[in-house]
Amino acid sequence: MKYRPNQAHKRETSEAGPPLWRPDKTPCPEMTIAERQDLLETSVADPRKAGCRYALRRTDRGLEWFAGRITCYDGDEAVFHGYPTSTVPARVLRLFRDDKRISDAEYRRFAKRRG
Repeated sequence: MKYRPNQAHKRETSEAGPPLWRPDKTPCPEMTIAERQDLLETSVADPRKAGCRYALRRTDRGLEWFAGRITCYDGDEAVFHGYPTSTVPARVLRLFRDDKRISDAEYRRFAKRRG
């Protein structure tokens, strides 16, 4: 898997080029390509949606969730772009919980937030 930035979620010029951010898009936090690639490599595939992955990052502000989508293939390698999200399906949250990447309390909090 390979990460490629998407200008639609950037407020500043990045490796993807000049920003194309719009108010209906959630802007990405500043991260290096290596940090983004690491998020992709540690992401979890959504078992019901092909080409969709979720990742989390722990910061001083709490957990940040990211969704990744396949954009194309570079030979046999899938190329993804990612963006911040506040919605993670419960089936994916369970995968993070079962892998001990989030606690039971965090699982309940995020699952409840989904409504």
